[in-house]
Amino acid sequence: MRLQNGITCLALVALVLPGCATTSSSSKAPAVTLIQAATEVPEETLLDVTIEVFDPGLLDPSVPVTKAEKQGVFPEVRKAEARFIPYRLKQTLQSTGNWGAVRVMPQGTSSAELTVTGEILKSTGKDLVVEVQVRDASEEIWFEKRYKQEADVQAYSPDQVKKQDPFHELYSVIANDLLVERQKRKQGELEELRNIADMRFAADVAPVAFEDYLSRDRKERYQLEHLPAEDDSMMARITEIRERDFTFIDTLNEYYATFTTSMAEPYDNWRSFSYEEQLALEKLRRQARMQKIVGALAIFGAVVAPGGGSTAERVARDVALIGGMAAIQSGMAKSQEAKIHVEALRELGGSLDVEVAPLVVEVEGETLRLSGTMEGQFADWREMLRKIYAEETGLPVDPNFEAGQAAGTSVDN
Repeated sequence: MRLQNGITCLALVALVLPGCATTSSSSKAPAVTLIQAATEVPEETLLDVTIEVFDPGLLDPSVPVTKAEKQGVFPEVRKAEARFIPYRLKQTLQSTGNWGAVRVMPQGTSSAELTVTGEILKSTGKDLVVEVQVRDASEEIWFEKRYKQEADVQAYSPDQVKKQDPFHELYSVIANDLLVERQKRKQGELEELRNIADMRFAADVAPVAFEDYLSRDRKERYQLEHLPAEDDSMMARITEIRERDFTFIDTLNEYYATFTTSMAEPYDNWRSFSYEEQLALEKLRRQARMQKIVGALAIFGAVVAPGGGSTAERVARDVALIGGMAAIQSGMAKSQEAKIHVEALRELGGSLDVEVAPLVVEVEGETLRLSGTMEGQFADWREMLRKIYAEETGLPVDPNFEAGQAAGTSVDN
């Protein structure tokens, strides 16, 4: 009788344990509509947007790779996603017609009117969670939000005629939030942001000539003190250099576009596979946990049952003991199966290539080959712009230039 009561109790416990109840259907949130420009946006209200390469959200380097992968963090995939996600967001913003030039750039290099930075907190193919911050040229933060979405499973269907990103709604929400914040600003504020962005670039290229045009308030935000005269020759040269800088950045964006295109198919395959794997992992872990608990309780019931009794009671006790051990073994087997799924994810993640090709540019009749990371190549480029301006104007070179010049730049005459 005690054994029977124990098994009855076990059944009740199984009903209330997490993951054991019958799955109920949850209502899907309404689809997000991306806000498009109804008419052409006036030039004076258009803002350029830079989306910096995201922080991949990798764990501390001291954390073993295997431990990171158990948490769903695959370094090879994350580094690729850190470039892929910003470019997808760029495409979303461009498609609205609400913004000026939208560019992807390396971290810490933006001088646009608006800068979007982000960190990948979770990316499994099933769920995407990112932390996004938007700040303007004055360094005022417009907003900082966490965005998350479960993948649109229809995007993984092989029958889908028009391919759509499984997390397209997440990009739409970010774009809509950004537009709402812009609409809160008056036209005069937007024009001042454009001027601040221009002067920040000028001060970066030629700090000796332009650093006094800006100041900082108590919150370390940039304020415009005054603007150069319309016929200022030094500012005219800065404008020419900035146009060349935009051309170089557009070259970088061609790289990001090529990278995104070449990454799309293997990445979509990885996400589709990962989506199924995550569902399988969750199911297996629930089953493994439940079977281990069931087995332990069955063994406990068999052990505490009275030693005597009828033949039927002794048989029941032995059956419970054997069944409990079998349940535990089954649970352990499912845990091992889950490890196999994780290994499959690791191998597939390692197949994504994030190598950066060297860029060849021409400056003042010289052919320059920039190599290394995208961040290193861009830093080399900006340093060359400072040097060019200094040589043409006779102004001192930024003292940080010589010390910080990267070794990855080579010049072919």
